[in-house]
Amino acid sequence: MLAATLTAQRSQAETISVSLAELGDALVTARGQPDSVKRLVLEKIQQEFEAADLSFRDGALLLENDLVNRTVEDGCTSTVINQMRTEIEVTADSALSLQLDSLYEPLSVQVELNTNLAVDGTARQTFGFRFGSCQQVARDTFTFTADGPLSVRLAVMIELNPVWVAEDTLRLRPVIALDGELLTSNIRVDVDDSVLRSLLEDYLQDEVESLLSPSRLRDEIVQLQDSVNQQLVESLEGDSETDAEPGTLDIVLPAADDEQIVALYELLTPVARFPLTTGFIAENRFQLLAALLLDDNDAVTELLQSAAECELTNVLQTDLPLPVAYSNRSGACQLETDFSVAGALYSDAGCGSEFTFYPTPLLDFCTVALSPELLGNGGANGDQIGRWTLSPGTRFDVGALSIGGKQQPYVQRQSYKRVQAAAGVCDLEMRVYASEPNGLNRKAVIALHGGSWQYRGTGFLGVENMATHFTDAGFVVFAPFYRLIGDSDGTAACQSATLQDLLDDVDDALTWVTDNQSRYGASGKPVLFGQSAGGHLAASIAVRQPQAVERSVLFYAPVDFRDFGNQIKTGAYEGGQGSRILQAVTGQSIDELDLDSQLVKDNSFPSAINPQPELYPSFFMLHGESDSLLPSRQSERLCDALAGNLDSAIGVSSAAAFTSVSKSVACDDRGSQLHLIAQGEHTLDLCISDELCLSGSPASAAATAEVIQSMIEWSAADTLTAFEPVSSGGGDSGSGKMDILSIGLLAMMWLLRSRASQTVWVKRRRHS
Repeated sequence: MLAATLTAQRSQAETISVSLAELGDALVTARGQPDSVKRLVLEKIQQEFEAADLSFRDGALLLENDLVNRTVEDGCTSTVINQMRTEIEVTADSALSLQLDSLYEPLSVQVELNTNLAVDGTARQTFGFRFGSCQQVARDTFTFTADGPLSVRLAVMIELNPVWVAEDTLRLRPVIALDGELLTSNIRVDVDDSVLRSLLEDYLQDEVESLLSPSRLRDEIVQLQDSVNQQLVESLEGDSETDAEPGTLDIVLPAADDEQIVALYELLTPVARFPLTTGFIAENRFQLLAALLLDDNDAVTELLQSAAECELTNVLQTDLPLPVAYSNRSGACQLETDFSVAGALYSDAGCGSEFTFYPTPLLDFCTVALSPELLGNGGANGDQIGRWTLSPGTRFDVGALSIGGKQQPYVQRQSYKRVQAAAGVCDLEMRVYASEPNGLNRKAVIALHGGSWQYRGTGFLGVENMATHFTDAGFVVFAPFYRLIGDSDGTAACQSATLQDLLDDVDDALTWVTDNQSRYGASGKPVLFGQSAGGHLAASIAVRQPQAVERSVLFYAPVDFRDFGNQIKTGAYEGGQGSRILQAVTGQSIDELDLDSQLVKDNSFPSAINPQPELYPSFFMLHGESDSLLPSRQSERLCDALAGNLDSAIGVSSAAAFTSVSKSVACDDRGSQLHLIAQGEHTLDLCISDELCLSGSPASAAATAEVIQSMIEWSAADTLTAFEPVSSGGGDSGSGKMDILSIGLLAMMWLLRSRASQTVWVKRRRHS
């Protein structure tokens, strides 16, 4: 089960193609390159071209050669080239492409050379026969030309044959295989001023065709392959100290440092369906690198499975006070302390208010949390529907605001919607969290998970973490799953949905909560809560059905498709991941995205709110100013719209620079507020471990925890008044900043995965 789910995203082969024209342009601008590595590489290429007498002209690569007084045939009949000039033009559309899937697979290099050949010269020929001695009978001098196009494809396959000879040492034994073919050839020979013109032309034409014949080409390639492999063995001398034989190359991974560990963490997190701690990654760094480099999914799966078993048990969970429950298993109603047995329990000391309970061991929780087929599937494990349990997921202390000391809530699974799809029935699950099964006088929160509208996994972990805070404050939390865009997560029947499908699902979830909340002791209009993509869905409900909800909480939410798309198109935003997500959710490439389309307009909420902001519920927003996935401008524009200042652009968007780790802004006089964390990244409310907090430095993490606590109080308040921000002072921005520039993953070369402008800070203590 875990083997199929932990590696949800397989690595795919990257193909790099470079045309001769592109290379020529790069060489022209080489001296102006600010990147010293790029500059040195291009200068080295330029030097090699010059050493081979190659030059660029109008985007083409030119080889010129002069030959003087060369005897090409000797004997009674002889031929001497007086002079010959050869010009070979490799045209600008010639290209090289390189593809590497993994170190287990060959490194593939394809070279396609399109050339124009032009040869002209003069030669003299002496005709004779041997009768005792050589008897010359005639002599002739003539001019000749040969010209025409010639195209050749050459394929180079490099088998790296990797073997790990030590924990940190990878040994490569490269073997090169060559293949090639003549694509086109139309070389024509012309001889002037010779009494044997026709005969010479036929002879030279036959020689040209012989040189370019498939058999001759194969022979030349075989000889070249043998020569290259021999030179390779000679150049790789081996090392007697490490038992490395000639023809092998040992590459030793560098010692780990904090920057590499965090970068490797960020690489693995999208692959794993559960967050790993930096401590686990540091301990297993070499094994994880080896598995990723070799594209060994079985090894990655095994390592991440071990991580789940280890980390879930010992690192991320915290002990919470258990809820109060009673049983009469012994024939008398008494306080129950053993929640490992299924059966009837009671909410009151008189054992009059019964509910059905079943235990959820850690292994069962992990099986569901790590499975796309089970997580969020209301049709799975049908015997659990409508029964209460204590989920290990509510004990994961992975938030900037610690859940330490709060009571662990009960959880119940329901199926709130079934959709018939081409791939089958999509059964959508609703999870209900409550401090007691038969409580009264509660408020409702609808919590919508994030995950780029495409994933559930770790996004739902954030919901479970927040559920513990909400239930401790007197809420019943309703957390619906919804269909997903793409095919990366969920059951087949719940995949390949449109954004409208997702909006239909959350609308139906709102209806289900309104109709059923009284069963759980809740009443009134619900509060909406959403993180990232879940924040977008929460905002959509609030904008489209403002009278149906009490208020809305948005954490780092995409709320303005039009502005985000415009930022990408104009180059103001350069994040590749955010661009890919927008393309996935709209179903259009960025180039083709119509910013005036109905879909974009319907999901650009500031423009909808700005004309009459008083018609909409109050909003509480949290966003990191250092969010590299989704700019804080999204939340700032929504705050401006709530103030009616969107068009005049005099609101938050033009606010002064930060003077402390956080900034709080009153968006309107109805309690709406925006909180910006200067160092905060996307998912800034999550702290995966004591070593890694995406909210920033210790001071920044503390400020984030304060904002989340104030959000709980804001959500629970019976009425809202105008928010009056209080300055947080200068604050200490912290130390130990680590700018993640890139992670080098060894292949024949280091494969760089650039993480420009991402900032991660070390968290030194847990904030409560």
